[in-house]
Amino acid sequence: MTGFAQGLLSALLRDTHLITPQLFLIIVATLMLWPGDLFFNRNEKHKWAPITQVILAVTAVLVTVTTDGEGFSRMFRMDGLTRGFQMLCVVATAGTVLLSMRLLDSLKQQTVEYYALILFSLSGMLFLCGASDLISVYFSIELMAICIYILVAYLRDRATSVEAGMKYFLLGAFSSGILVYGISLLYGAAGGVTTNLADLNQALALTPTTSNLLVYAGVLMVLVGMAFKVAAVPFHMWAPDAYEGAPTPITAFMATAPKAAALAAFLRVFGAGFHGVSSDWVLPLSYIAGASMILGNVAAVKQVSMKRLLAYSSIAHVGYMLLGVLSGDPRAGAQAVWLYMLIYIVMNTGAFAVVIYLQGKGESERIEDFKGLGRKHPVLAFAMMIFLLSLAGIPPLVGFFGKFYLFKLAIEQGFVTLTVLALLTSAVSAYYYLGVVNQMYFREPEGETAPMGAGPVFIVTLTCALVLVGTAFGPWLLEWAGRIFWV
Repeated sequence: MTGFAQGLLSALLRDTHLITPQLFLIIVATLMLWPGDLFFNRNEKHKWAPITQVILAVTAVLVTVTTDGEGFSRMFRMDGLTRGFQMLCVVATAGTVLLSMRLLDSLKQQTVEYYALILFSLSGMLFLCGASDLISVYFSIELMAICIYILVAYLRDRATSVEAGMKYFLLGAFSSGILVYGISLLYGAAGGVTTNLADLNQALALTPTTSNLLVYAGVLMVLVGMAFKVAAVPFHMWAPDAYEGAPTPITAFMATAPKAAALAAFLRVFGAGFHGVSSDWVLPLSYIAGASMILGNVAAVKQVSMKRLLAYSSIAHVGYMLLGVLSGDPRAGAQAVWLYMLIYIVMNTGAFAVVIYLQGKGESERIEDFKGLGRKHPVLAFAMMIFLLSLAGIPPLVGFFGKFYLFKLAIEQGFVTLTVLALLTSAVSAYYYLGVVNQMYFREPEGETAPMGAGPVFIVTLTCALVLVGTAFGPWLLEWAGRIFWV
């Protein structure tokens, strides 16, 4: 073995502890795919769901105990920001697996591949949360996204699912090309010596005036590529169709876990890598955030599908969270975005659990299906009302505190116009959320009450309880968030 190979192997072994959760997920998911079908026959495929939950619990423990550090030639960094957003991804994925059990059983679509793809995608998200180099950012995004393309088209006997998966794949490939081209421009602007975010920040700040256009173009292309991954306007065109065509648990998955990972990458890339050239991206990102708030909320008003309504709502919430990325204080911005994303995951997962209950066999997810839910299932209707009002940010629910901390930070950093726009569009969101509440409590019920599975019951109960507990402790949430992962 050559000296170079020995040195490379030594470095890999030395740094492996930083990515223990990701390696665990990849190994387990690979074993599930290979001999997985030997353990359970076709009628026992549902047993993979609880097994996946155990795997996710072990992953959460590994994330918690992994020590801080930087390795792999400074391409991956484990710190408070990484650990915090990795935990969000694991929690959102656990909710997705719980949501999947009842729906896949009713559709007779339980397969080991479904859960293995979720785990592979989660491993990409965990890499993305800690990626500290533009190359590792790109490869992490691809590992995360390729699995989701397949999951969106999972119901291959449905034209809408296949169409949504194909549309998402084509636009995703196009955005990845833009991202790579932007990375290559920045690599050239930095003298062809580095793509590490910390080094790039210093190199770009010292770039000669003649290279300013190159830097500006590269930063904008990276911004476009990453904005696509969080479905920010005007790079959102894939989201409504993908959300509607995908299996509902995967819709909930796309709205939470990948967004958490992509926002962590946003905070690290633009907060650490491009901080020295902030004048090149603050204004474009401000326009993207504002446009996401406006279009996301306005388009949601006219929707008749609950999944499309939640898709446009998700676009609007991304606009709010980008206020934290725009913050001149990376630590405070990361904490505010993390807290908002945690609250959003809880509310969104609970809302999708109710949608899955009303879907039955997945044939409909119309807002009209909520008619009379307050009479047919008062507890379920109450939980859904809590989720929707909290998503709208109506005080004193916990969603209000998530928005309050973000908006307060934005005002302190001088983004007054954007904050006013956020407040006005939040009022618009209250209109369409209350429209669903109106269907539940002021319309006559139609059809019979369907039995709820154990999974949706558990999720609705847990998430509603968490929202109410968070409401009680709202004023202390930001301080709590700051102590958990950023000590």
